[in-house]
Amino acid sequence: MLTTNIDVNGKVSLIGMTAGDDDEGADVISCRYSGTKTLYNSPVKILSRYILKEFASNVLLGLLIFTFVLILDKLFELADLLLNKGVGVWLTLKLLFLLLPSSLSLTLPMSILLGALLTFGRLSENNEITAVRASGLAAWSYVKMPLAVALIAVLFLIPFNTLWAPRAHASFRQLYIQVLKRNPLVRIEEKTFVEIGDYHLFVERKDKKTKLMEGITIYKVPVDGAPLRIFAERGHASVDSSFGITFLLYDGQIEQVDAKDPTRWNYTSFQTYQLFIPLVNSQTVSERALEEMDNHELRAEINRLKSKNLPSPVLACQIHLRWALAVTPILFAALGIPLAVRVHRGGRSIGF
Repeated sequence: MLTTNIDVNGKVSLIGMTAGDDDEGADVISCRYSGTKTLYNSPVKILSRYILKEFASNVLLGLLIFTFVLILDKLFELADLLLNKGVGVWLTLKLLFLLLPSSLSLTLPMSILLGALLTFGRLSENNEITAVRASGLAAWSYVKMPLAVALIAVLFLIPFNTLWAPRAHASFRQLYIQVLKRNPLVRIEEKTFVEIGDYHLFVERKDKKTKLMEGITIYKVPVDGAPLRIFAERGHASVDSSFGITFLLYDGQIEQVDAKDPTRWNYTSFQTYQLFIPLVNSQTVSERALEEMDNHELRAEINRLKSKNLPSPVLACQIHLRWALAVTPILFAALGIPLAVRVHRGGRSIGF
């Protein structure tokens, strides 16, 4: 006689087989076997994989949408560098790759929240949450996978926000400066004030083919000395071998305050005027932005300022902001799941 036992999880246990009066082979006294064979997967595992698939797809969708929106303005600048300024494809892709980490600190927490709202909003609207509860499964069975994904995101964002993202931002800035050093003329745009060296340049019109500029205005306001203004109807610009920009201006006027009498202006008209603007000062003397400093450098700077009895609230705020953004995914997941389940009746906008 074969004795079997089937539990609630679909597992079959073969308990034993003994010889009886009606069994063939009565000379066999006993033959016991103990083993387990799974007929189907656990319902909890199936539910976890189902929710994980839904949640992960929604998170990836949110990452694509939010990242595209946040870097949209930079995409236009990179496209202009590639199509109109002569920057190579590889260099443009490298700039884009270094630009992405600056937005991931914001887009990943928002994607976790969007994924929780979309996933559990749809499950609740289709009464799948009700079916899970009616089957006797606890709430933990369908919330553990999204919370686990959010926890992994937290563990990833802690070193990412405090170390990797600042380094990527610094690398992006250094690479962008190298692009400007190779071709400083890429900064000159129509109807836009551009700072080149110690000068401020404004161009009314610029021909992208001939590089002819019209309506040129150049300002210089030195710390020590008289202000200077240069107007020209048209002109060209070229990169000089001595690391600077040479402007060849036509039909214009130079206006400068008299150093002896600030109430008087000196006016000089010209038909052709050549102006050289060096770029060494504007590129070598620069301060690192807070976004380019990792947490170790920020703490070192805070300690340096404290030793001089100087306040450092901005630096401390930057450190706290990075930690706050790092733990945001788990908070958004814990907030989005019950919110989506609770408002499912009015929630086509949540559940789609």
